Amino acid sequence: MKVVITCGGEGIRLKHQLAYIPKGLVYIDDKPLLWHIMKRFSLFGFNEFVLALGKNGNMIRDYFLRYNLYTNNIEFTIRRPMDIRYYNQSQEEDWKISFVNTGESANTGARLARCQKYIDTDDFLFTYSDCLSNVDLEKLSRRHTQAKKVATVTGVMPPFRYGEFIMRSGKAVQYAAESKLMASQGCVNGGFVVFNKKIFSQLSSYNECVLENGVYKSLVKKKQIEVFQHKGFWQCLDNDREHEYLKKLCESNKRVWLEK
Repeated sequence: MKVVITCGGEGIRLKHQLAYIPKGLVYIDDKPLLWHIMKRFSLFGFNEFVLALGKNGNMIRDYFLRYNLYTNNIEFTIRRPMDIRYYNQSQEEDWKISFVNTGESANTGARLARCQKYIDTDDFLFTYSDCLSNVDLEKLSRRHTQAKKVATVTGVMPPFRYGEFIMRSGKAVQYAAESKLMASQGCVNGGFVVFNKKIFSQLSSYNECVLENGVYKSLVKKKQIEVFQHKGFWQCLDNDREHEYLKKLCESNKRVWLEK
C-alpha cells in the first residue's frame, strides 16, 4: 500500500529559529521528523510515499532531492561536479516518493482529495508529518481488512485537545473535532489511518474540506469507521517543549518509533 502524508502548511517556529519551517523538517536527531515517520512505515515494508505538499513544500522536496548527496560518502572532481561516485548506499534506497503540490491554503480533506490519481490500490495508508508513534502498522492494516470499513483510524489517549472518538462497546459512536476531555470516554485521533478508496467519494478538492471534522463525523454516522486503539508511544510536535522531549529521547537512545 502507498502512504499519503500531508506536509507543509504554516509550519512551526521554535526557539532560536529565524523563520517558520514545515514541522516535518524539524530535526530531532540527525534526521528531520518526516524521515522518522517514513522510516516507521518502511519498517513494515511500506516504501511508496505520496507527499501532499502545502506551504513551504519546496523545502521538503529539496531535502529529498539532495538526500543521497548529504547522507552518502561521495567522490567527484571539481571539473565534473555532476559526475558523482557514491561509496555507500542508504537503507532508504527503496523509497519511492511522489511529490504532489496540493496548495498553500488547502485543508486536510482537500489535500487528500488532490492525491487521488496517485492511489492505484483499493486501500492506502495516511498520516500527518508531525506525529511519531510505535503503532503496529501490520495490526492496523489487518484490523482494517477485517472491519471492511471505509476508514480505520488509530486512537490514542494523550490528555490533549485533538479530535476525539467516543467509544461504546469498542465501536466509535461519535466524533468531536476538538476534545475538551482527558480521553476518559474514548480516544483521540492519533492519525495513522488506513483508508479504502471509497473515502474519495466523501471528499472535495475545495480548500475548505476538512478531513477531521465533517468527513469523520459522517463516517461515524454511517458506521463506516473503525478505531484501532493504540496504548503505546505517541507524541506530536507542536511546541518547544515537545521538541525538547523528542530530542532527549533520541539522545538517550529511546527511539521507540524506530523499533518494530
